[in-house]
Amino acid sequence: MTTILSAEAIFHSVMSSDEDDLAMGEMLAVSATLSLCRARALRRSVLGMRSPRGRGGSFLGRARNVARDFDLGAMSIMRDYFGWAGRPPVYGEHHFRTRFRMSTALSHQIYEALRDRPWWKQQVNATRRPQAYPLKKVFAAIRVLGYGEAYDRGDEYVRLSRSTIAVAVHKIVRFIIARFGLDYLRPPNDSELNEMLRRNAARGISGCIGAIDCSHWQWRACPTALAGQFQNRKGRRTVVLATVCDEETYIYHFYIGCAGSQNDLNVLKSSPLYHDIVSGAWPPRDKPFTLNGRTRTLLFYLADGIHPRFLFFATPHPRATTRKEMIYNRLQEALRKDVERLYAVLS
Repeated sequence: MTTILSAEAIFHSVMSSDEDDLAMGEMLAVSATLSLCRARALRRSVLGMRSPRGRGGSFLGRARNVARDFDLGAMSIMRDYFGWAGRPPVYGEHHFRTRFRMSTALSHQIYEALRDRPWWKQQVNATRRPQAYPLKKVFAAIRVLGYGEAYDRGDEYVRLSRSTIAVAVHKIVRFIIARFGLDYLRPPNDSELNEMLRRNAARGISGCIGAIDCSHWQWRACPTALAGQFQNRKGRRTVVLATVCDEETYIYHFYIGCAGSQNDLNVLKSSPLYHDIVSGAWPPRDKPFTLNGRTRTLLFYLADGIHPRFLFFATPHPRATTRKEMIYNRLQEALRKDVERLYAVLS
């Protein structure tokens, strides 16, 4: 009432001063705004309400937290893959590799590196109840990456919410890049390169440092706005992977993300490997080898017939007629199976 009375006084003063109608409208608008704000503040103080926040927090109208039984989720993981109460695990190493795309030793290494970090370690909430175990967060994220499934797909097993699993996936990807990137996402060092050259020379092709190939992988969750860009010639939404690997399927070049509408040549021209070779940064020129009685210093990759005849590519003869050319094509195709076998392992 105080605000309304003061507004009426202002109104009468304005009328007495012969101001125009616009000034009267502005005064009445200010009065109504102040009255509404004070009414909202009074309602919050009486009902004990708080302003809703963008994420998190408890306020009137928010859904209750689900009692997921965090202990049951951790016990299920231990029982199935590591053993529980003196009993052997239900699933062995083969099942673990199939479902998580890694060995138990590697998963244990990742878990030990993450378990004591602030977000991953077990915390106690405001009600003094212990929250999710770090083991569950790690395994939920690895399961999503291994199967490419939705975030809420493993809720019944690991007992974690969709939002927690989503955060765990993003954090574990960033951690793996920061922690293991310098060890694995790099070109082979001098000793590894010498071993590659030795093995390939023993297999019949000197100077070879691996096989290169591209593969189109279907992107089932491609957004509609990108459908035309990532549609390949078969009408499917795909992304292109360009990889280089050796006999043991060790990947030291992995270029992913090109639109499915591109072919192998477009992907090659945009890859960092191609630019490093053209600029002379890779491969090293201090590894001479002898081929057909000539000493060469430029190491090369095995590639299929679609790749151009660059000096750093060893492609098969398009029309082999002599016995020597046919033997070379069979040998080149046999060694090039390394990178094709890699895609079978990844799938």
